[in-house]
Amino acid sequence: MDMSRKEKIGLIVFALIVLCISSIKFYSKNDSNEFTVYKSDNSQPHTIKVYICGEVKNPGVYKIESDKRIVDLVEMAGGITENADINNINLALKLKDEDYIKIPSKNLNNINNNQSDTKININTATVEELKKLPRVGDAIAKRIIEYREKYGRFKRIEDIKNVSGIGDKMFENIKDLICVY
Repeated sequence: MDMSRKEKIGLIVFALIVLCISSIKFYSKNDSNEFTVYKSDNSQPHTIKVYICGEVKNPGVYKIESDKRIVDLVEMAGGITENADINNINLALKLKDEDYIKIPSKNLNNINNNQSDTKININTATVEELKKLPRVGDAIAKRIIEYREKYGRFKRIEDIKNVSGIGDKMFENIKDLICVY
């Protein structure tokens, strides 16, 4: 079978066209699956570990579901003692992995009556409560809450220095007025 030069070129062009059309159909079929975005569902509860101490019957480290709250952890720890001061803790807060929860004592409040009455829990305080601190206005109070929402509870009072606008000097002014129960 002898083919002329024109016939060979025509056959090659025809083969290229068929190849291009086949490729387009093949890749357009796979493109719909190739770019499917799979979102991990972080809303599903998973097991976390948290520590609870202070005025609970059974302090210690507990495994608990991530969608639980402090009130659930207190229940797991056997409940509160007679000396527990639950007015200074937000039992409705959701727990996060590695949380440190300390249930305060009424007796401690009686001993340090003036000082503990003025302490502001930086893990639960509202903007208005935070504004009671020296040199803390709306902007810094909102940054404290935004920081807390983004990074979780403050583990120690010194962690507040990670908030933009709070340096060593400001910390020295407020350290005796704040807590992280």
